[in-house]
Amino acid sequence: MKKLMLIMLSLLCTDVMAAWTELEGTPDAGVTVYADIGKIRNKGMSRVKMRHLLNFQNKEITGSGKTYLSRKELVEYNCDEEHYRVLAFSLHTGSMGSGKVVSFSSDTKQWQPVESITLEETLWKVACDKQNITQHD
Repeated sequence: MKKLMLIMLSLLCTDVMAAWTELEGTPDAGVTVYADIGKIRNKGMSRVKMRHLLNFQNKEITGSGKTYLSRKELVEYNCDEEHYRVLAFSLHTGSMGSGKVVSFSSDTKQWQPVESITLEETLWKVACDKQNITQHD
């Protein structure tokens, strides 16, 4: 239960603590991707954790019919084996993680391979320090 609460707080409180950096060149149209690169955990190790935020231009719809404009995720990356897994996510009615939380999950997903020319590849490169990032103020 304590682990669940820490994950929830980590994910939901990122607006106050996060310094979101927009990632350029992401392959998905209609979404702007941000990463909290200043708070990458275990940077330089084979497994790292990073928070990112997806900000959608148009409303997205959950399977239960709820709409949202942004999604925050806490993801673990295996830098050596090029895999990732989502540890937790939340869906928000407002942009940049604002507004009401319409869905939340802290069910750790299975490891997935990082495929070429995908959003996951871009995020893996950032988390694993395989790509230079320019921070914009």
